[in-house]
Amino acid sequence: MSASSTSSPASSRSSPRSPAARLRTWYGARAPRERRLLVLAAAVVLGGTLIAAAERLVNAHERLTLSLPAARLAYLGMEQDSLGLAALRERPAPPAPPLAALPDSIRAAARAHAVDAEARLSGDQVEVSGSATLPDLVNWLSALHAEQRLRPTRLESQPAGRDGRARFDALFEVGGT
Repeated sequence: MSASSTSSPASSRSSPRSPAARLRTWYGARAPRERRLLVLAAAVVLGGTLIAAAERLVNAHERLTLSLPAARLAYLGMEQDSLGLAALRERPAPPAPPLAALPDSIRAAARAHAVDAEARLSGDQVEVSGSATLPDLVNWLSALHAEQRLRPTRLESQPAGRDGRARFDALFEVGGT
């Protein structure tokens, strides 16, 4: 065996151990033409990465710029809702109407909301039957609850007829919250 074919322990100890030092050694061993090509390739990869990152940032900025006014409007709407809720909490609940006057006030509220209704007392509850379109019925029920503190405990409805009105039977509890 010749001395050139075997590596001595002293030559392996003198070789750099850190990855950066090994890379410098490897790069230094390349021909000048190869080194220029490696620098050019690294510059192209770095430039492409920077351009792609810049495009993503620009697109994200445009998207956020377009969505900001909608987010501000939503925030203002929530702020208004919060103020309205605080005002409602401060307002005292309306007094419960006298039990004997409930059927008449229910019929009056029904007429105001385009609901045909007949009401009668049944103990401490009020039975109501009639007909209405679904939107009118929902508006009327919410008005009864808000204005007269009546809460439906039972509501049965039939399918709407050709005129779009459905028959319903309801049972209201007085003083519901």
